[in-house]
Amino acid sequence: MTQNQNRPYIVKNEDGEEFLLPCYSAPFRVLMDDKETIRDVLNSVLQFDADHEIVELEYEFEKPIDIFMPENDPARLDVWVTTRDHRYLNIEMQNQIHPFFLDRMQLYNAYLTLRGKYDFNRSDYFSKMSEKERKLHFYELPETFSIWLCNFPILKNKDVYKDTWAVYSEHEVNAGRALPLFTKNKYIVVDLPNFLRLRKGVWSREDFWLRLISKGPLQVPATEDPIFSQALNRLRVSRVKPEHLKYMEANMSDHHVYDAIMAEAWLKGEAQGKAEGMAQGMAQGMAQGEAKGEAKTISVFRDLGVPPEKIAEAEARLAALSSK
Repeated sequence: MTQNQNRPYIVKNEDGEEFLLPCYSAPFRVLMDDKETIRDVLNSVLQFDADHEIVELEYEFEKPIDIFMPENDPARLDVWVTTRDHRYLNIEMQNQIHPFFLDRMQLYNAYLTLRGKYDFNRSDYFSKMSEKERKLHFYELPETFSIWLCNFPILKNKDVYKDTWAVYSEHEVNAGRALPLFTKNKYIVVDLPNFLRLRKGVWSREDFWLRLISKGPLQVPATEDPIFSQALNRLRVSRVKPEHLKYMEANMSDHHVYDAIMAEAWLKGEAQGKAEGMAQGMAQGMAQGEAKGEAKTISVFRDLGVPPEKIAEAEARLAALSSK
């Protein structure tokens, strides 16, 4: 297997055929652009039994959430899924840890809950209620699942690759008998590096999907399963429309990733500068922090192979910040 240095989201097999790597956002949407695939991924990762599995769904990529956002930066959920039985799910493919990542998870989950409630109140289920019933169900929330596929370490326990976060009682947790207080709203967090370390083979449908998403189509076993086969075929570069490939190349650089790297480097450098500068005076420490933050940011950009034009853009933006 070889990876294209200019297009790192493409790999080539021994026969020279090229495939997309679905750990990148645009190829991830190519992989997930199929109802059966999304249904199978969700049922596998969430481990729903026959009585609770998702049967029918609708989906939308980069679902815009029409809620006020600071700086007029609209929130967009990677894969928004609505099921026939009024469950609402968001699947986020994440490749970069950054400051306030847990805050971002909470924020996106809040968007999911609010948008889910909005759609739920306009569903046939709700609209067919009598006026009295609608008043009684005024605060009823639908089930919402916020699924985070993290291509970086995120779980503290290295013996698991998947965890469910929900609302718990602190008293019950301390007493060692905790159960979720509210089961309708959950975060499903998947630590892909832990998964790859703990699950060496493919023994389940979940194994197949998570290995495909994290390592790509050349790292999963050959299969005749129709859902798997069709998913792999969608990742063949030869089957992707040329205009889609051009779009990928033009939009592969996610400005949120660069902002995250800049923020992390800036905060670390500033904190270090403050600590070192306490004896010399806070003003000088702040200046040291800013300088170290800028240098670290550019260094991280170069290590990640960020294009030179993006590095120049980052240097200009950092210089503008420093002058304020």
